[in-house]
Amino acid sequence: MKILKLKTVKLKSRILPLVLLLFIGLINITIAQDTSSTQTQRNELKILSLQGNTKSLLTGSASFDFSYDDKAAVKGNFNSVGFSPIFLWKLSDRLFFESEVEIAIDGGETGVDLEYAKFSYRINKYMRLGAGRMLTPFGTYLERLHPTFIERFPNAPLMIHHEDGMHSIGPNGAEMGVDLRGGFQLGAAKMNYAIYVSNGPKLNGDEVGSNPEGTLEYENFYDNNNNKAIGGRIGFLPFSNSSLEIGFSGNRGKVGSVNSIYEKTAATAFAVDVSYVKSISELKSIINIKGQYNSVKVDDASYADASDSTGVGTYTFNNQSNVYYLQFGIHPAFVENNFFKNLEILGRYNSVTLPKEAFWGGGTSTRYDIGLCYWLSWKSGIRFAYENQKSPDGSTSDIFLVRFATGF
Repeated sequence: MKILKLKTVKLKSRILPLVLLLFIGLINITIAQDTSSTQTQRNELKILSLQGNTKSLLTGSASFDFSYDDKAAVKGNFNSVGFSPIFLWKLSDRLFFESEVEIAIDGGETGVDLEYAKFSYRINKYMRLGAGRMLTPFGTYLERLHPTFIERFPNAPLMIHHEDGMHSIGPNGAEMGVDLRGGFQLGAAKMNYAIYVSNGPKLNGDEVGSNPEGTLEYENFYDNNNNKAIGGRIGFLPFSNSSLEIGFSGNRGKVGSVNSIYEKTAATAFAVDVSYVKSISELKSIINIKGQYNSVKVDDASYADASDSTGVGTYTFNNQSNVYYLQFGIHPAFVENNFFKNLEILGRYNSVTLPKEAFWGGGTSTRYDIGLCYWLSWKSGIRFAYENQKSPDGSTSDIFLVRFATGF
């Protein structure tokens, strides 16, 4: 530092930009590898590298997918490509805005979706207020792991992440609402929290053409009743190095449409998530364990019986669904070989249990994924996976998947 002080102003003007670029690079490396921060935390970290009181930044991710299914008529397909720009504005030291737009071609159709658009206001260092279309803080997969340049697999866990055309087992997309979140120290341990109020889920089956009956749709732009859903998550990190986090989430609200026979029908969801990331010096590797369990119970109700030829018959069932995944990865990041230090070896087990009595249910489906991720740079990589899924009727499917993903 003494030597730097003796240098001329001209030399300083050359060194400082280099230091700033190095700092930005380190931030981006941290972001690319970080799976313990929410999307908002990563976005704010990126914009910290900019100068000035009012800051704006364009960032995001992109991906390109290939799949091979030996049982399909057309076995191999380049089937989807996506581009997700993220717009960030830091309007003051306390006010921050973030928004992501998803643009993708999947199944031959182009879709444009506003993934989230949220204002955040920092009340103090322990508390922050947010409002808008927000990634629901239910479990950790949605807020932390779903971006394609962070997800190590080319596919998401079964029914943990929102997919168009599929119903939800717990909040797994973005909702309209407000949240209050923050964190604090507990001695050597840490705790974080998020509490939110949203439009809540909508029950399928109480409107003509809304099928399958008894399932839930959480991504509501407009509420279908006068009740708001209340939910939240508490995360506990017991170790001083934050290697382990255990989270508990809950959500409850009425789901039936106003003035319908389901107006008082409610749904309760809860989730448990775990994350353990640790460097193992003996293996010269980082192990990464992730998991999440979701459960949803909808109050008893009667639905139209599709098997009744008269069209007036109804039936009821125990409307509870459960889903979970457990994932393990090992990354030999500290070996000397440049090829192997960029590899991650992955395994994941998925299970979904739907109501047996429901026409859309039938029991338990399982899937295991074996994956390999190779990092081409600190925010770009190729993901390979073999997935084997078994349905309740005993049928199986085997698919090989490839994804190129990058963050920018």
